[in-house]
Amino acid sequence: MAPLHWTKSACGGASGALGKLVPWAALFLLVFGVAPWSVQKMLKEQVDRVDEDGVRRPDYALQSAGARILHARTSRSYRHPGGSYFLGPIKVFPFVKSADAILQPDCSPGSCWPFPGRQGEAVVKLAAGIIPTAVTIDHISKNISPTGEISSAPKEFAVYGFKEAGEEDGAFLGQFVYDAEGNMAQTFELKGNSSRMTNYAKLEVLSNWGNPKYTCVYRFGVHGDLGHGSAFCGRIRLGE
Repeated sequence: MAPLHWTKSACGGASGALGKLVPWAALFLLVFGVAPWSVQKMLKEQVDRVDEDGVRRPDYALQSAGARILHARTSRSYRHPGGSYFLGPIKVFPFVKSADAILQPDCSPGSCWPFPGRQGEAVVKLAAGIIPTAVTIDHISKNISPTGEISSAPKEFAVYGFKEAGEEDGAFLGQFVYDAEGNMAQTFELKGNSSRMTNYAKLEVLSNWGNPKYTCVYRFGVHGDLGHGSAFCGRIRLGE
């Protein structure tokens, strides 16, 4: 199993913000008429703030450490109705980010998981069985957003824990509010029934900051203590 990363920032830190304008994000920027170098300049101005948002605790929802999305129990991704085009007689659909994006430490503009409307959910198979203690939600700030606003950011959300994949009703771990004016990476200490072994975590977004069409989640991190008998054998190392 891949080693578990000890994340400095759930957004990948300053270097992650500056160096990962992926092709999908570049296309996103061009659609809104913002040049990639302009966004990189805005990102550079946010370096100090990103560093202050650092989350120095193990994250068991990293895909690179073995976590994965249960797509059968996860909301579908949003597809822009005007985003398709025709290549001769063939209708071509643009690439759509899947929920796997929330398990990757990349907070470049556009590197998020969008789902339709203001409510949606994702279920994550954690990298190891843990006693959960906190979760982290990431979203870009208004200063970095190509549109200058983040109405698609999640607002109210709830977290549930499951021991088995087939459980219908998991343990309620807490309900929180992501502050659109706060840090990009925000960590919330769990107050619910978090003393049981948890192998799966569900993020249930209940509302966003005003966008009626879709909601975007950049990162969902799950922190905790390894439970007794956990099969996780990876070593913890300091990630970038």
